[in-house]
Amino acid sequence: MTTALVAGAVVTLVAAYAALLVAGYGPVAVYSGSMRPTLGVGSLAVDRVVPASSVRVGDVITFSDPYIKGRFVTHRVVKIVPTAHGLAYRTKGDANPARDPWAIRLDNHVGRVSFDVPLAGYLLWYAHTREIRAALLAAFGLFVLIGALRRIWRTDPARAVEA
Repeated sequence: MTTALVAGAVVTLVAAYAALLVAGYGPVAVYSGSMRPTLGVGSLAVDRVVPASSVRVGDVITFSDPYIKGRFVTHRVVKIVPTAHGLAYRTKGDANPARDPWAIRLDNHVGRVSFDVPLAGYLLWYAHTREIRAALLAAFGLFVLIGALRRIWRTDPARAVEA
């Protein structure tokens, strides 16, 4: 019974996650407190990809960190500045006393935060570690093994009558 409940919960979560991805949303784990109280540490910010031209002052967006390659930042747009090369966006974390030291240029599309799920970012965060992946694979293997053993050792009512 417990195995069925856990398997059902996992299938439901995977289906919901897949539905979000198909609908054009993407999850981003929040690693710092720079956006508190709007986004707490460990929250899962769910971004919708929108045209950069639709971004307005006050929107919370996710973009590539201009200083650290491969890292993403989720901050609020506080000013849009026209430049010779297009629009530049000044951002700031809600909890930070000063704006960010950069003015970013956005490509054609950017992730705008639609909603967040408190504490769910920890799942995404820890799912990227080798230990958690190994534990998840082991748990999956254990569920499969238990299901197979229950099927093997199950008594068949038709055989019990024949004997």
